[in-house]
Amino acid sequence: MSNKSQRSVLNPTGIEIVSGLTAGFTTTLITHPLDFLKLNLQLDTNSKNNYAALSKIKNELVLASQCPNSTTISRSKLIGNIYRGISPNLIGSTTAWGLYFMFYKEFKNLTHSTINSDLFNDESDEKFLNSGHYLMCGFMAGWVTSIMTNPIWVIKTRMITSRLNDTNLPKDYYYKSMVDGILKIYKNEGVKGYYKGLSPALLNVSQGALQFAIYDTLKNYINNNDPLTTFQYLYSSAASKMVSTVVFYPLQILRSRLQAIPHDNNSLVNRKTMISVSRDLIQNEGLKGFYKGIDANLIRVLPATCITFIVYEKMKLFLTSV
Repeated sequence: MSNKSQRSVLNPTGIEIVSGLTAGFTTTLITHPLDFLKLNLQLDTNSKNNYAALSKIKNELVLASQCPNSTTISRSKLIGNIYRGISPNLIGSTTAWGLYFMFYKEFKNLTHSTINSDLFNDESDEKFLNSGHYLMCGFMAGWVTSIMTNPIWVIKTRMITSRLNDTNLPKDYYYKSMVDGILKIYKNEGVKGYYKGLSPALLNVSQGALQFAIYDTLKNYINNNDPLTTFQYLYSSAASKMVSTVVFYPLQILRSRLQAIPHDNNSLVNRKTMISVSRDLIQNEGLKGFYKGIDANLIRVLPATCITFIVYEKMKLFLTSV
């Protein structure tokens, strides 16, 4: 049954924001260790295959988690290293999902009002929108969200991939906290340092736009009026994410390597571009380098996406009914 006749304590925009924030926070807290693994795989440039890269990551993690002057692994250090960067990741993911769902809803409202000259607040009215409309709204929401949250992703990437025992790491590029990262980026790279990797991030919006277009199209195909079952949300979100990830994964590789900490001590300001990173990838790792870590990424993003969309949809139903 539609909830159209019920009035919520929040307006439709508020419902989208709260639902998106809740979904982003829950998903990030659960899947951060997989994000740690994915980023380190993406940034590995020396290993011959993923198995070798995983072994290298495991050895580095064990070494960084040992007690002083001992080979005994400290559980607190191990957890701390795995969850390093959780603060900017929580802030970034929670904010990004809240903003994305809000802007996506607003752009759908705008598109619908352009077509039918009235705003819609009920999902049953989405029958007037098609896959092309969803794709366009996904692009617009993604571009705005990416510009607003890129500084957070730069800090998160660097915090997750930095190590105290990395002898090649310039001292000014080890971030003790998120605030420390903000200050050091501004000191060493200026404002533009916060927007490293923005170009591939804006291009990578294509992935989110395609995912949402497929997801909403599947939802409308399955049932155009009543809320879907949990299982229907599950396979709709999984199918849409799998297709969009495989198509646009190379852009994630480029963004991660552009945002990563520069290890060239002769030039603390990283001057890499998307073209130079692509050229280096092809020369040193071949085309398969653009899909490095995709298996770990799919293992991470599929459950993460399912959690995100199920929490989002269920929270939205709850908020609509209270």
